[in-house]
Amino acid sequence: MKNEKLEIDPEKFAYAVINNFQSDATDNQRIAKDHLTLFLQAYYLTSQFNQLEANQFSYFKDDDKQKLFTSLSKISENQ
Repeated sequence: MKNEKLEIDPEKFAYAVINNFQSDATDNQRIAKDHLTLFLQAYYLTSQFNQLEANQFSYFKDDDKQKLFTSLSKISENQ
């Protein structure tokens, strides 16, 4: 298993989320607000995820990382 970090493009993700969203509102302003709210929530959630992902390995010592990757590779080999 490689020591690769997952990073999601917040803008692309947010657009994908709102493209698959149907507002129940009938008023155009309410529909726009619903989409904008969802876009911003998706964008910032993805940004937070990326930050957590970027920092997750900084809490491990090098020996601990190697043990983790060795254990994970054994698990994936057995499946």
